[in-house]
Amino acid sequence: MRKPWNYFRKYAPLLQWSGDYNVDKAISDLVAGITVGLTLIPQSLAYASLAGLEPQYGLYSSLCGGLIYLVFGSIAELSIAPTALLSLLTYSYTKDLTFGNVQGAILLCFLSGCIELLCGIFHLGFLVDFVSTPVVAAFTSAGAITIATSQVKNLFGLKFQSEQFLDTWKNFFIHIREVKMLDTILGLSCCIILLSMRKLKDYGTPPLANTDKKENYPTLRKIVWFVSVARNAIIVIGCAALAFILDKYGENPFSLTTKIPSGWPNVSLPAFKIEQENKTLTFIDMTTELGTGIIVIPFIAIIANVGIAKAFAKGNVLDASQEMIAVGLCNIVGSMFGSYPVNASFSRAAVGGASGVRTPLAGIYTAAMVFLAFTLLTPYFSFIPKPTLSAVIICAVIFMVEVMITKQIWTINRLDLIPFVVTLISCLILGIEMGILIGILVDILKLLYVTARPKVLVEKIPIEKEKYIKVTPTSSILFPSAEHVREKIISHNLELGQNCTTIVIDCQRVNKMDFTSAKCVGDLVKDLTTSGKNVVFMSLKDRLVTTLKKVYDGKIVLVKSETELKEYLYSGQQQPISNTLSNISNVQENGEHQSSTTQL
Repeated sequence: MRKPWNYFRKYAPLLQWSGDYNVDKAISDLVAGITVGLTLIPQSLAYASLAGLEPQYGLYSSLCGGLIYLVFGSIAELSIAPTALLSLLTYSYTKDLTFGNVQGAILLCFLSGCIELLCGIFHLGFLVDFVSTPVVAAFTSAGAITIATSQVKNLFGLKFQSEQFLDTWKNFFIHIREVKMLDTILGLSCCIILLSMRKLKDYGTPPLANTDKKENYPTLRKIVWFVSVARNAIIVIGCAALAFILDKYGENPFSLTTKIPSGWPNVSLPAFKIEQENKTLTFIDMTTELGTGIIVIPFIAIIANVGIAKAFAKGNVLDASQEMIAVGLCNIVGSMFGSYPVNASFSRAAVGGASGVRTPLAGIYTAAMVFLAFTLLTPYFSFIPKPTLSAVIICAVIFMVEVMITKQIWTINRLDLIPFVVTLISCLILGIEMGILIGILVDILKLLYVTARPKVLVEKIPIEKEKYIKVTPTSSILFPSAEHVREKIISHNLELGQNCTTIVIDCQRVNKMDFTSAKCVGDLVKDLTTSGKNVVFMSLKDRLVTTLKKVYDGKIVLVKSETELKEYLYSGQQQPISNTLSNISNVQENGEHQSSTTQL
């Protein structure tokens, strides 16, 4: 029986690495935690507006992730906080709620966390394996395009209501004459500066890079790298300072963020019942309004979190269930502090990794920076221009668009382009949640098609003065594919078999055969035998011999290899080299064929 301490070590990875913690790791985590915090704070402010919430909710959502993941997470680079895709999905499911989008987002965070936690406890991570990489890449790309599109109106200072990708561009061109020139100049300038600063990291060096090799890099290169990583914070602070100074002179040329209340968030469980005028909304009523978001959001979060964790596992075996437990607890606890659904971000993980993070303890320093932000700096957040936040979002998500993967798919398997293209177009036209469902459906149909239409290799092989047809099914023969395989063999027999008296079915890759397929193969042997052909099965598994014999009582010739096949063919095909087995029990008793060639 496993000791209780081992259970604690398994489900709380903190206990596994804390014993080896030292000063070097602490310094690395401090630098990484502060660096990730500089990336996270401006992102969380921007993503909150994307979710249809006030900016402080982005900070509330960033507070608990690092603290909870410290105990239950296993990948040092991961930072659990708001992300662009979950923010967009949160908005789509909470914008029309009768009990308010804020309460809806917090309740959605709690319920998502519960589902993620249960998936981890019951080891349901295998479900994400049914979503192929092309589908994931497609809805991620569509989400990035939709998010960038949704920020166009703020980038140009426009005001109009729109939800979908096409609707946004339609309204943009309708209201294009209402563009605010100063907002546009500021927004586009921020985009150019952000993209230029992002490129700077190629010329810089992380402050703790290659410490094991004891290489000394110029301080300037380290400063350049730090400036590049902190670009979002630098731009947001710079633009807010500009707006603050202009405000002191009575000028307000930019569209600014609304005033943000400072102080600690209200700590409590999400509302499970709400009184509304003369009506009481129960928990069932509230969950009904949230609809499929309760399933879609945790599903997307699990796919993203496990994928990012695998990318940073550094060759170690990843416990996907533990990651689901960790992110589930982050959402459950976070909902008590006013959080909306959160998960890991690849960009933040990359920043943490490049900063030299050693353990999840870096999350404490990130959380401390977030705490200082919403307790001391919130009065100044109202000076952040909306075009600046839109620029931060756009420059963060455009690199989520998977452009290169289409070339790879085309090179490797063009059939995979079908679910990719269908999912991408469906997400853009019908919405992310509907596009994901359609993509999964196409994936399943593709899987069924591949199962029902396996490749059947057919070749005509000469041997002395004779020729024989060799048929090789490339996978197991199951009921969806049985008739297809039968028709392939018969059609090739009619096409190539004029001068051939033997058909060899190579079953080396056939590991399974159900009743329907066995019956179909039996009928095939009967038809070919009636037309004067000799049918030989090569490398047929003993258990499949048993299955085939139960549905077909005629003669079955078995050989185990190419050598035995040639010996059988050289013998004139009339006198098999082996003994004749009268019934299948001989095969079952001996466990293998008694001699090189067996005739059943």
